[in-house]
Amino acid sequence: MDLADYLQTSTVLQRGGQASLASPILHLTTLDQATTSWLRDWRAEVRMQDLHAPAGAPVTVGAVDFVVVQLSESEDDRPIADRLAMLDVRATRFVELFDGGRLEAGLDEDDDFFDGMPMYSVLLILGAVVDDLLPPSRLREWAVAEVCHTMLPTTSGVAFAAADDGGGRRRRLVAVDQLRARGPDWAGVGLTTVPDHPALVGRAALFTYLDTARDALSEVVDQVLTLGKR
Repeated sequence: MDLADYLQTSTVLQRGGQASLASPILHLTTLDQATTSWLRDWRAEVRMQDLHAPAGAPVTVGAVDFVVVQLSESEDDRPIADRLAMLDVRATRFVELFDGGRLEAGLDEDDDFFDGMPMYSVLLILGAVVDDLLPPSRLREWAVAEVCHTMLPTTSGVAFAAADDGGGRRRRLVAVDQLRARGPDWAGVGLTTVPDHPALVGRAALFTYLDTARDALSEVVDQVLTLGKR
């Protein structure tokens, strides 16, 4: 159940339309059932519990859409760019990162970005959004940080996102093909500008930046977001 529908339920209306949401968790599911095994399209729903409601299903208040690409150790010819172009219009922003079945050579060899280590798991963040019925918080950043922590191997994984995620407006949680709200403060998630790709940000998991950012966002788990019917 999404937040707008939840606020219309009888249990919430009996409390004057007030809800106190806490304890965010991620619920991950694969979106593309026809995808190849080495490239998968995912959604992580952000769900929260109402502290004053009887135990029940959590409320969906946001989502992170992302793609995980598994690179091969061999020189294969996986058409990563072609597959991304067919998958989602948002995924086409990352085509420039790939050459055939590998990361483009200049990026793969950049010591400051990868420290010379090979990358085999690539996480592409397509979009991150929270319902605009929520009060301001760092919940969206927390969700992205948790996705990176959950989905990336610590020594051979890298995350990328678009530096400008398309607009500055908050938006109600909507269908996957309409997720266009601006992304979180990428510096707060631990990402930085990708060398020779100024429109993209990223970070290899082998450094401490992603973990440090995630630790700084851990307070979100203990926050209570109070809201009422609008």
